[in-house]
Amino acid sequence: MKTFNIDNNKILKLVENNDEMHILDKTTVKAAVFTPARWASFMLCLDEIHDQVCKLIEGAHVAYLNHYGGGWHVTVTKGFRGADLRKFYVPFGETSCKPTSMGITLSVAEWLKLREVIRFLHRVNLSVTDFLPCTYNHSSPQGLSTCQGCNPFPTIIM
Repeated sequence: MKTFNIDNNKILKLVENNDEMHILDKTTVKAAVFTPARWASFMLCLDEIHDQVCKLIEGAHVAYLNHYGGGWHVTVTKGFRGADLRKFYVPFGETSCKPTSMGITLSVAEWLKLREVIRFLHRVNLSVTDFLPCTYNHSSPQGLSTCQGCNPFPTIIM
C-alpha cells in the first residue's frame, strides 16, 4: 500500500496490487473509492473538473456534475467551494439520483494539492497510467444502461 499526502488529514491511497485507490480523510474515515476503471474515467474528466474549480476561484456561479462510474459522481458547486466526490443512489420509485453519505469533499486548496499528488503518483507508479476505463460498448443508450459497472441504475441513464 502506498499513500500520498494531500494535507494533514487527507491522503490518496493506492491499495496493494493496484486494484483500488482511495481518497481518504483520516479523521472522519470518509473516502472516495476508485476501481482501476473508475480511476481511468476520473482521469479523463480531471481537466474539466479543474476548469470548474478555477471558475469557483474566480467567483463564478458553478453547478457541475459528472458521473465517472459505479454510481460515483463529482460535483463542483459554489455552495461547497470545492470538489465533492460522492456515491449516488436512486430511491425506490424515483428516477433521479440522490447523494449518499459515502464520499469526500475537497476544498479548493485540497483539490489543487490532489492534482499535484496525482501527477507525482503517475510519475512514480506507471502502472496506474495503464488503467483503462470500462471497455463495455457504451455507444448506445441500451449499451450504457446494461453496463452495471458504469451505470448501477438501469432504469435511468447517467
